[in-house]
Amino acid sequence: MMKTKAVVLVAAILMFGAGALAHHSAAQYSRDIMTTRGTVEQYIWRNPHVTLIWNVKGANGETRQWVGELASVTSMIADGMTKNSLKPGQEVEVVACPSMIPGSHEAWIRTIKAADGKVLVDAGRGACTPK
Repeated sequence: MMKTKAVVLVAAILMFGAGALAHHSAAQYSRDIMTTRGTVEQYIWRNPHVTLIWNVKGANGETRQWVGELASVTSMIADGMTKNSLKPGQEVEVVACPSMIPGSHEAWIRTIKAADGKVLVDAGRGACTPK
């Protein structure tokens, strides 16, 4: 009976542990770094990842919307961020690694700076590491 419980416990750990590792994969993101300047559309403060949606105006005047992943709420709090750190309409500079999926406008965010140059987010560690 004790051996059966141990096997079930190990199976559960492996099953749920693999899901957690798969969730944190950064395989879809390039290791190339891009820098954009735009305005905050939405700042979504929730787990599993805080999300930033920002609009970038191109040279031709066309606006492109980007969606970027950040860390979890807990990690963001540890880095000094709050749910009110970014506001719609706020001008930002976003340094990120774009998705490798053709036509996608998704990215893993490394840093966010305010218009005055103040660093708001510095998540340079982690999934998006340059080559």
